[in-house]
Amino acid sequence: MLKNYVLWGALFGCSLGGCYPGEIDTVAQTDLVITFHKQDADFQANQTFSMPDSIVDVSVAAGADSTLTHAYDVQILARVQQELEDMGYTRVVDTTVQTDVVVLVSAITVENYAYYTPGYPWYPYWGWWGGWYPYSSYGVGSNWYYPWYPVYTTNFTSGSLFITMIDPDVPPPDTSQGVGIAIWSAVINGMLEGTDPEILARINTSLSQAFLQSPYLAVP
Repeated sequence: MLKNYVLWGALFGCSLGGCYPGEIDTVAQTDLVITFHKQDADFQANQTFSMPDSIVDVSVAAGADSTLTHAYDVQILARVQQELEDMGYTRVVDTTVQTDVVVLVSAITVENYAYYTPGYPWYPYWGWWGGWYPYSSYGVGSNWYYPWYPVYTTNFTSGSLFITMIDPDVPPPDTSQGVGIAIWSAVINGMLEGTDPEILARINTSLSQAFLQSPYLAVP
């Protein structure tokens, strides 16, 4: 599961600039929310949930370096709890009591680097890539010349938040993988740029969207 998380995080982080149609004008346009659910899961039977009080750092759990600050952990967990309670669930904090589902929250950050060459005025998007030209074209002999263009680099940090709902009554095929089957999961990805209130506001909006596009989770 950890390897899958790392893969998803890296994939989304590296594709932020390439998958959006047109130019990205605001950081919020990089936000992405994807949800999955087990086709034959009986969500109507679930009413209670338990959830750890901390967010798992995927990089650390996988034995890698991490830049995750945990600055938003308390707010994120509170928002996840609120969204579930708004859908009719009741959180059980007694760890000795088995609940209908267990909700796990984890996160990963990815450093992204991009390289680009600014175009000339008459080629504003891709520059002039006419190819090789002999020096003789400029009266300097018959060697070859290739126009030089400056290459610029920029970097940004993206983050991925994972919410996984596990049914402890359904054992996984391989018991070494955990204590239950994941019946629902959400992946929230975005660029971690801006002030703390701005980033947190976007995270909260994306969290709400994850549950909004999963109406089948609601308790009847």
